[in-house]
Amino acid sequence: MNDFINQNSSNHGAKTPALWGWPTYLSIVIAGIILIFAATMVDLKQIWHEIAACDKQWVITGALAHYATYLVRGMRWRRCLIHLPVKDGSVKFGLLVFFYNFVDNLVPAKLGDLYAAHLARINFKIRRSAALGSIVFLRMIDAWIILTLAALFCWILFAARLPRAVVWSLIGGGIIAVGATSIMVVFFLFKQKVPAWIPEKIQQMIQAFHTGMWPRPKELVPIAALTLLIWVLETAWIFALLQAFGIPFGLTEAVFLTMIPLLASAFPITPSGAGVVEITLYSCLRVLGLSSPVAGSVTVVNRFLDYWLHIGLGVLTWSLRRVIGLRTWRDVPLKSLDAPGSSDTMKGQETAPEA
Repeated sequence: MNDFINQNSSNHGAKTPALWGWPTYLSIVIAGIILIFAATMVDLKQIWHEIAACDKQWVITGALAHYATYLVRGMRWRRCLIHLPVKDGSVKFGLLVFFYNFVDNLVPAKLGDLYAAHLARINFKIRRSAALGSIVFLRMIDAWIILTLAALFCWILFAARLPRAVVWSLIGGGIIAVGATSIMVVFFLFKQKVPAWIPEKIQQMIQAFHTGMWPRPKELVPIAALTLLIWVLETAWIFALLQAFGIPFGLTEAVFLTMIPLLASAFPITPSGAGVVEITLYSCLRVLGLSSPVAGSVTVVNRFLDYWLHIGLGVLTWSLRRVIGLRTWRDVPLKSLDAPGSSDTMKGQETAPEA
């Protein structure tokens, strides 16, 4: 694992992206403190008893629905970049989506998106700016969907008495949605008329970002359909988890419990909002009337399968990367990408992201 996470220099002298540094260490410490605090709020023995008694078939069904979303997300990402010379299929895109979300579970502030763009450069031979543009586009779509559904179902369930944790999650989601939209608007305006004082290299990055940011018009319907499928599967995952514990909630509660923790996962101080997501999900379950042991049990199982299992499978994916055809920064030195005469060289290639 240390071979994976440490910053290194390749044999060619090119520096590879670093996952570990003081921001990551600090974020993990903060997440650990929050989780320890959360553990003091519940009876761990009662939680274990509830987990042991739950219906494991429903749990497995829900987990399969959740992990199926990575393949669907890969299909959607490929649709966004289909106008670029990408030869790989949806399975490879799904693998990269799974892997960069694993990276996102290790680092704070959604830096996994930067690594996603770099992995796209290595595996698909497209510009990092173009890949990042497509990621921002998809983040914007998902942010508005999550925010809209969260606000709608919060209003249905609570009307004017929204819990404080829910209010803060909605505010955070609104900031993300507006932020992603603003980035797209800025790059759209720059594309129309790039100021002359901007260096040529930056202009090329802006143009590449714009190219990746806007899919072909005829791809918008398939992208919308795949997006709908993603959120149906994510909601099915939460609904199945509730059924596993015999909780008689319907679609309204399932959508609410799907969207609000996802808003909390954007908390930038800890990796994928670790600690904050647990407290948010637990609080939402308690607000809906569940006892502390049941709410704690659902939260533990949810985060084990969604977060901790993903990290474990991500490490396994890393160890098998050569077998499954996943190329990373350790396998493709940056200097070889940018070397003159390389088939992967592109004019104005931007530098690799550093965490």
